[in-house]
Amino acid sequence: MPRLSKIRSADFYRKLPSDLTEASLAGAVISICVSAAILLLFGLELNSYLTTEPKSSMVVDRSGSGELLRINFNVSFSALSCEFATLDVSDALGTKKINLTKTVRKLPINEDGERAGHYIHDDRQLDIKYDHPADQQNNTEDWTEPLTHDNFKATTEKYSIVVANFYAPWCPWCQRLEPTWEAVTEQVHSKYPEAEGRIRFAKINCVAEQNLCRENQIMGFPSIRVFRKGRDEITIHGMKDHESYRGDRTTQALLDFADSLVPSAGQPHYYVRGVTRFAKTPGCALSGFVLVKKVPGTLHFLAKSPGHSFDHETINMTHTVNYMYFGNKPSPRRRKELEHLHPMGLTDDWADKMAGQDFLARNAKSTFEHYLQVVLTTIMPLKRPKDNKFDAYEYTAQSHTFSGEGIPAAKFSYTMSPIQIIVTEQKKAFYHFVTTTCAIIGGVFTVAGILDGLLYRGVSLAKKVELGKQG
Repeated sequence: MPRLSKIRSADFYRKLPSDLTEASLAGAVISICVSAAILLLFGLELNSYLTTEPKSSMVVDRSGSGELLRINFNVSFSALSCEFATLDVSDALGTKKINLTKTVRKLPINEDGERAGHYIHDDRQLDIKYDHPADQQNNTEDWTEPLTHDNFKATTEKYSIVVANFYAPWCPWCQRLEPTWEAVTEQVHSKYPEAEGRIRFAKINCVAEQNLCRENQIMGFPSIRVFRKGRDEITIHGMKDHESYRGDRTTQALLDFADSLVPSAGQPHYYVRGVTRFAKTPGCALSGFVLVKKVPGTLHFLAKSPGHSFDHETINMTHTVNYMYFGNKPSPRRRKELEHLHPMGLTDDWADKMAGQDFLARNAKSTFEHYLQVVLTTIMPLKRPKDNKFDAYEYTAQSHTFSGEGIPAAKFSYTMSPIQIIVTEQKKAFYHFVTTTCAIIGGVFTVAGILDGLLYRGVSLAKKVELGKQG
């Protein structure tokens, strides 16, 4: 039929009669190789199609207004007593949190950084009361001189109980306590004669007797210690502590404290209000977390206590950062997703650059400053719903040390980067898979056909040349 003939003339793939084709061994070998190559490339393309690929993009931080950032820390101070170890937090908006205790734990450690006791709850009395100046007695008689290194041991061993006030003349809290202490000393010694040897109130000038105060691990002034037959150590749950008084500094409070001590001269007094015990170890490990706004801020570790002053030259802020990271630690499943999707892969310290680092104070009044630049990476896996994305925080850290006039401290200043990295998974489109598959089959088949044609012509030409030589 004429119409069918016209359609047939548009055939791109015209067939040759089978009697006009010729099979060859070389063609068979090429065909087998072509089939294997097509199957291999098709398998690789199928695997690529079924595998997702990460895609990274940078945008301005999309964190919601008022969203809080969790900072997790564990910092060990080898020469800072848990009695005075304090954490303050401040930020660029003027927010200040002083002496955080709710989410912070203190653990006494020894000189090697090993655990030396139980976790301590910070129950420091914040509003220590003093006598009103009008109520303080003006005693002209100095009942006793300050103890010195020469007579301290003999005095504390002579009496059943010695309540010792370690003070510094320049300390304003010591100056406020001085008239009250003299009045209490007079009344206690009048009530309990020295001949009985039951109790003695004494004082030690830590400016004149620096070595004596350091031997007794005095860091803050005033420090009121209780010595029983020359020793101020008590043991609780296998941990050595100081027996000390930290209650109100009024005449009546101190007299009540003295009266409560005398009946128990042979045993440590555990239950009197104002008697507290902190580990008699040189160091303290502070651990926990804080929730802060996503603005520049500072974690400020220092020695501080209400009603005490400090000799800056005796404070050593040498510390070890056991860990310092932002946000929540990923679960094992999420860590696997991070390893797969993270643009640069994961290293051991990818989220905690400061873990295990030691910072040594090489001179007096050393303050440490650490600057942390925090970057937020949001991971959005394809197999999870969009509302199940999770955040991962990384940071860079720079540190330096300097000597200043203020109280030595360890400061961790953090700043959030305004740029957020968003990592998503991408899957290849089906049309891309079909197109690539066709290209593989057509391309390999075409190239192999050309090679087969060249090979066939070459062999035919060689045969003709050989026949010509024979003829």
